[in-house]
Amino acid sequence: MKAFGFIIHSNILISLAALALTLATQVQLGMKPELNAYLAVIFLATLFDYNLHRYITIYKNPAAIKNDKLKWAAAHLSVFILLIISSFTGLVFVLFFVKVESLYLLVPLALLSFLYSFPVKQKHHFRLLKITGMKTFLIAFVWSSATVFIPVICGNRSFEYWQIMVLFAERFTYIFGIAIPFDIRDMEADTLSLLNTIPIKFGESNALKISNSALLLSLSIAAFHYVNINMLFVLSAYLFSIVSTYFFINNKALRNMTFYYHGILDGSILLHGIMIFLSFYLTL
Repeated sequence: MKAFGFIIHSNILISLAALALTLATQVQLGMKPELNAYLAVIFLATLFDYNLHRYITIYKNPAAIKNDKLKWAAAHLSVFILLIISSFTGLVFVLFFVKVESLYLLVPLALLSFLYSFPVKQKHHFRLLKITGMKTFLIAFVWSSATVFIPVICGNRSFEYWQIMVLFAERFTYIFGIAIPFDIRDMEADTLSLLNTIPIKFGESNALKISNSALLLSLSIAAFHYVNINMLFVLSAYLFSIVSTYFFINNKALRNMTFYYHGILDGSILLHGIMIFLSFYLTL
């Protein structure tokens, strides 16, 4: 149990989820799954970003350690510092082994990610994250852009534009839907921070409906995509993943579990990627 807790609290699980989605992209674009340096980039960049954000949150707001998700981090700051340094060092190293064009995407995405920790100060203390729903939109955009476009940029083949954009749409709507429950959890903290998230604006019940609608839209886009290119094995995996995610999000009993958000929901993203990745081998 301690090992499981470490994997969750250290953000290794969510980093593995980002890696799995990137592997899934290879299959969804019609490629044979293969190890590539950009997979390490995605994993290490996610590990660095999430741990840095959590460390800065504790540093900027010591009162935040009352939050359950930050108690472990506050008690293991040396571990977080080590993870931040090691993941950044590893990231810099592996960047030498990917196409330089990938940096044109990764740098802007990194800047967008840092908006969580470093608010954009403008006139009247404007913050990008105060726009209604922008927090969720930003998460979905960064995750989708990184896990879809990096394999496209670094791949050694050309892809049809429509297929790339359809894949981006299905990935975006999936991440958007699964991110909303986290906004529901953070309603109190986001209200104090004057953030206009979807649950704050529309209420918890309506937010869940929007989450479910996003998942259904993602499945609908996927159905159009994989029927059109005759990859029904991917659609089957996608359907299983969406049904599982829907169950996890709407099961009230599960929400009371200790590791519901960073274990079950983050784990469902990992499951999503793994199911699509494995679907390739089930057809051989």
